[in-house]
Amino acid sequence: MYLLVFPLRHRATATGGRADETSTTDSLNQALELVPVPPLPSSTAGRRRRANHTVHSPLTLRRRGEKEVERERMVFGQVVIGPPGSGKTTYCNGMSQFLQLIGRKVAVVNLDPANDMLPYECAANIEELIKLSDVMMEHSLGPNGGLVYCMDYLEKNIDWLESKLKPLLKDHYLLFDFPGQVELFFLHSNAKRVIDKLVKKLNLRLTAVHLIDSHLCSDPGKYISALLLSLSTMLHLELPHINVLSKIDLIESYGKLAFNLDFYMDVQDLSYLQHHLDQDPRSAKYRKLTKELCDVIEDYSLVNFTTLDIQDKESVGNLVKLIDKSNGFIFAGMEPSAVEFSKIAIGPEGGEVVTCIRWKLRVCRV
Repeated sequence: MYLLVFPLRHRATATGGRADETSTTDSLNQALELVPVPPLPSSTAGRRRRANHTVHSPLTLRRRGEKEVERERMVFGQVVIGPPGSGKTTYCNGMSQFLQLIGRKVAVVNLDPANDMLPYECAANIEELIKLSDVMMEHSLGPNGGLVYCMDYLEKNIDWLESKLKPLLKDHYLLFDFPGQVELFFLHSNAKRVIDKLVKKLNLRLTAVHLIDSHLCSDPGKYISALLLSLSTMLHLELPHINVLSKIDLIESYGKLAFNLDFYMDVQDLSYLQHHLDQDPRSAKYRKLTKELCDVIEDYSLVNFTTLDIQDKESVGNLVKLIDKSNGFIFAGMEPSAVEFSKIAIGPEGGEVVTCIRWKLRVCRV
């Protein structure tokens, strides 16, 4: 059996026109080659023979092995950020307890060098590497400058943090408690580079949980500032992102809201806030600027909020479902004690609601 090979050539005449058909045919006939090709095997025997002689290159086998190892070592977690006083440390403490209740092994990593009173047990603490008080004293820096210096120092000594995290990668869910200085997450790049290095080197699947104190909803100007902060942080970190109105159980103590809570959660038409802003003499002066900022927020159409009462297990459970959807945890293998939780997480929002008593019973039975 022979395979006919026709090397195609395009030849032009001296005048720039097409070559005549006769000369082209002659050229092809002269270039015709007969290349021997082994006969194809018969249908049944050939398929069996090809299956038995299938050979994978070492590169293919290595890539398959790397993908399998990658699936086995996939680690999930949360990057907890937010302004000072938004409840980050309390959140990490409550969230770690809830996750342990549903059967996950949790490791909390404190990366706030100014937080020296921790209600939870740390798997890694940045104060073992550097302390804010020492930086301020040695370099004559204030709190803000000292925190920027600490994040820069952590970035340059990222190997220390990696060595602390590697023993936890096999079976732990990670919570990173970051400082409350907002400039670190929408202005400076040190914290972002730290997160990026951990994601790439340790194969982490992280979701940014951005906490905003719900009392800001009671002041239209502060609420718009919170929206700008949330939008800037989302664009800067480039992570799956969930904005949370924390301390929602205390929102009624700050006075009656101008609109219902859904308005602030869904970030609906912000022009309705303009009337309330005009009633404040300080805000009325910057009315045009405020309108332009609101237009920017609405043009991006990225910001919305969910609510959280860290003392309410149902509220925490709803938030965990959103986080698991965002970082892909619902697609990974989980402990038997969390099977029921995963089924609910996959379901549509607004579906089944499980109270803390049912959660506890499921864990006890396992």
